[in-house]
Amino acid sequence: MNKKVALVTGSSKGIGKGIAKILVENDYIVYINGRDSKDLENSAKELENKVKTIKADLSDDKNIQEAIKNIIKTEKRLDLVVSNIGSGKSIMGWDVSIEEHKRVFDVNFFSAVSLANHSIKAMKNSRGHIIFIASIAGCESIGAPIAYSSAKTALYSFAKALSKNIAKLNIRVNTISPGNVMFEGSTWDDKIKNDKISVETYIQNNVPLNTFATPSDIAKTVMFLEESDFITGSNIVVDGGQLNKII
Repeated sequence: MNKKVALVTGSSKGIGKGIAKILVENDYIVYINGRDSKDLENSAKELENKVKTIKADLSDDKNIQEAIKNIIKTEKRLDLVVSNIGSGKSIMGWDVSIEEHKRVFDVNFFSAVSLANHSIKAMKNSRGHIIFIASIAGCESIGAPIAYSSAKTALYSFAKALSKNIAKLNIRVNTISPGNVMFEGSTWDDKIKNDKISVETYIQNNVPLNTFATPSDIAKTVMFLEESDFITGSNIVVDGGQLNKII
């Protein structure tokens, strides 16, 4: 009855699955989410069937509302929500249609806003915590698509303002900004298979620690924030030293 309950969206693989794994290891009741049944089943098996699954598109407001309603009905509580749905796939350059900007914002910003709003309502009776998985592309211009960078920057602004608004409810809000994360099936995995030399050159020229992050690196940061009760409204950068900004 005292176990914390966590929902990790976009967690059938990659960063989300890594976060689910560390939460299970720390004795949380964990709900993982994805749109593909096979991916969810495989991830649940990898996690020794110690997780519960939600097959749904949790970038959709109605699906989010239904998922959280069902968690509360079953568990009677919700302590941690990790918003991990997003995509950096977009069009490079300035000549991008307004429709593309809206599409990218729907995936990377509005889905996170919807998840936060419904989660807050469910967390009012507990000391909840919302963590957004964002990107260093929103912290500084690093050559990512403009629509994607803008959506992630908007997410930081939303998270900061939200943290102040709901602190009185004893709900914390934080953001994690990963740099280049390598895992099977990731964008970087595809790139390195196609052109290993150019990828290695990019990492050498841009990342002082000269390597990729792993899902485990991001997961450990989630646990750090979970265990740090006095941190809210913060953004933790996990990028091997890539960003040039001081703060």
